Amino acid sequence: MSPTITICIPTLKRPEMLALTLQHLSQTRQASQLDVRVFVDHTTEERLADVDYVRDAYFPTANIYHATNHVLCGGGSWNILQSLKSGYETGADFIFLIEEDILIRPKFFDRHFEMQASGDFFVTCGRKLPNRDEFYYSNPGTCYRREKLALVIPHINDKYFANQTAYLEQHFPDMQDAGVLDDGVVRRVMQSVGGKALCAIPPIVSHVGFHYYGRMPQFTVEGTLPEKIEKLRVLLTKINPADRYSSDFEPYPK
Repeated sequence: MSPTITICIPTLKRPEMLALTLQHLSQTRQASQLDVRVFVDHTTEERLADVDYVRDAYFPTANIYHATNHVLCGGGSWNILQSLKSGYETGADFIFLIEEDILIRPKFFDRHFEMQASGDFFVTCGRKLPNRDEFYYSNPGTCYRREKLALVIPHINDKYFANQTAYLEQHFPDMQDAGVLDDGVVRRVMQSVGGKALCAIPPIVSHVGFHYYGRMPQFTVEGTLPEKIEKLRVLLTKINPADRYSSDFEPYPK
């Protein structure tokens, strides 16, 4: 029997990027079997309408979930971790985290399953971060076996969200270098059990979000949502590596 998989996509306010993310998911050979769940944070009627549009246009079978009122956390930690928790609660064998600015390659799922089968890894990652070894956990395009993600779930709670730093220092006092946000929780749990991440080399995702997107005229797309999607598609092919403004940014995959 084939393993069951759930795809968790936390999103906030970039529906034009979400559209490209869903389109790339739809181009995998596993597309018809995917349980895709889009989690919308800080919901407004306009945002919901935009997410509905891109879902209907690019991955009609995806389900959309609305965030409840919650404490504000840095870096979208609340929505990212709650998305993972919801994915875990589906009972799926594998839970994938693909954020709204992550474009996966056609062999994304095949490569993840190969990596998962190659050893007892806590998590497999879609690409290796610059200047980090292949065992460093990196959020974009990650995959968890259910039993590994189960170790993170107890730490996705109100006490963590109320004061992330204090919570992590209490439970993982000797791991300050692991970070504080959602990826910091994962690294600390992973290190506490001696687990390792395995990153795909070469990468099987492109992280196309960057810090100055929408903040400078040359990195802003305008118009109707369909127009913004097509303008973004073009913009991502034209960004000069010297103008990335983010070491994480990777060019649009051809």
